[in-house]
Amino acid sequence: MFFSRRGLLATAPAVTAVAAMRPHVNEASAATTDLALSCDAAAAPAMAKAGAAFTQRTGVRVRIFPTPPGLLLPQLERDIQNDIIVTRIAAIEQAENEGLVQPGGRIGPWRNRLVTAAAREPAGPEGSFAVPDPSPASDIDGAAILQRLGTAPADVLGVIDTGAVAWMLTNGAARQGLLHQTEVVADDRLRAVAPVPDDAWPPILYAATVTKLARRPNPGAFLTFLGSPEGQAALRSAGLEAAS
Repeated sequence: MFFSRRGLLATAPAVTAVAAMRPHVNEASAATTDLALSCDAAAAPAMAKAGAAFTQRTGVRVRIFPTPPGLLLPQLERDIQNDIIVTRIAAIEQAENEGLVQPGGRIGPWRNRLVTAAAREPAGPEGSFAVPDPSPASDIDGAAILQRLGTAPADVLGVIDTGAVAWMLTNGAARQGLLHQTEVVADDRLRAVAPVPDDAWPPILYAATVTKLARRPNPGAFLTFLGSPEGQAALRSAGLEAAS
């Protein structure tokens, strides 16, 4: 399913309401060794891969909750329980300033490259290009990127986020689109066409940190794992690059 910009504005209150309804963790569930990790949706494939490697090594499961970038901090502000968040550096810094996460405990950064992408098959209509509209559901402004690239597709299709872009490509509704590298690596129906240069959009950098709402034992162990050679290899294989 995908939405136009007008559709997004109509549905935004509902999206926020659904996010606010996510249940709090009670005392019984807090006793589990499972860790709850919320992350930008585009980071979810890489976090899932690293989480699986961590589980294999330690027996502790990492439950991944992909979240629109604009809703991660509002969830913490409303005491929606997360042990760990993985999101953009600027959002981590804001969370530190607001006292929502443990200060100075972040690990990273990792870069998620933007790429133009296409489906291996079927190809969509020639000249069609799917891009995310600017919104709290997306971390990029697709139309602005196309303008900076000097690209003028015959038919620009604005959708809610890069997940909708991937749907458009794999279902033959668009010939090309803007995606994160992690999304292309995670779906063998997709292929990268070309990287988006830094002068068209600033690098997307993530970090991981423990929240002030952490209730489960030793969430920092997963952060340590992410910084280890094994954790870095898992992230790299899923499309996240270590960044200085």
